[in-house]
Amino acid sequence: MANKAGTDKEKVFFSIKGMTLANVRQLSEKVIAFSMLGNGLGLYNLRIVKGEKGDFVAAPQEKGKDGKYYNVYAVYFSDEDQKKIIAAVKAKLPKEEAPADIPF
Repeated sequence: MANKAGTDKEKVFFSIKGMTLANVRQLSEKVIAFSMLGNGLGLYNLRIVKGEKGDFVAAPQEKGKDGKYYNVYAVYFSDEDQKKIIAAVKAKLPKEEAPADIPF
């Protein structure tokens, strides 16, 4: 579907069916990092970030020459799949790494 310049592009959502979690680790009080593997695809260094409007899944970023941060890749999950991912990652987080006062 062709879009006019300046309009939003149509997003195609990625299905998580058949994906597995790996390398789940707590990076800070507000960030959990993980990887998703399966279906011939590996999504590395994804993060769950505790934001002002709730938790969300974020792609890895790199700092550009201009000092701004840019996504390495973008993956769009449906709201339902994003909730499933967040719940599964939190359940897989090693208990000894999760401080008791983090409200995840």
